Formats: sequence, C-alpha cells, structure tokens
Amino acid sequence: MSAMEPIGTHDLPLEHEPVEDWQRMETADSADGTSVAGTTTAFAELGTIAGAEYGLWEMSAGAMRDVEGEEVFLVISGTGRIEFDSPELSPVVLSPGRLVRLEAGMKTRWYVDEAPLRKLFISPRD
Repeated sequence: MSAMEPIGTHDLPLEHEPVEDWQRMETADSADGTSVAGTTTAFAELGTIAGAEYGLWEMSAGAMRDVEGEEVFLVISGTGRIEFDSPELSPVVLSPGRLVRLEAGMKTRWYVDEAPLRKLFISPRD
C-alpha cells in the first residue's frame, strides 16, 4: 500500500486476534449472566508522517483492559465507551466522529456495544 494511494478506512480488511490473557474481562451477555468470551482486536499500520505513526485499530463487541500509549484517535465506526482506572476520569463515550486523546500509562477498560469499533489513530513513533 502506497502512502499516496487513498485508503478506504471503513472497509480495509483487518485480521482479528483474541485479546491477551491480562486484557480479558468477564462481561454479561444475556439476562442469565452468561459470560462473553472471545473479544478480539485488529491492527493495521498505514504509514508515518512527521515522526508519527498512523493506522487503524478495531475491536469486536465485548470488553477488555488496556494500558495506553500516547495517541490521538478518531472513531470511524461502532459505539462504546472507555472507563479509566488510572487516572480517575469520567468515561468517554465512543461513536463515529469522536476525537479522543489518550496519554501513555493510562489504565483503561474498553466496552464495545456496536461492533466493530474502528478508529484511525496517530501516535509517536517508538
């Protein structure tokens, strides 16, 4: 993929993988409290510009924990929320068009209702 070619951010295929063990959370999927397993994520690095990386990240319906890196992202599709364990902040509602900035080291919990939740992110290069 060339940096000069347009990219279809809504329909670019992404391959999902299960979240890591430490990221898994128990969630209730039904009225009887049945546990949901199988939350997955996908990632595609699209390129770099001015010392920053940009790409797509996607999450299936479900919940997961994460420790964030420095980034700003724009939600492209899906809905959900981010809750913060550290620092203590108000939850952020996620829906198409929302622009969110996360700081390195934040401890978060992601909940996706309408899947997939897809975001276009920009972050400093490692």
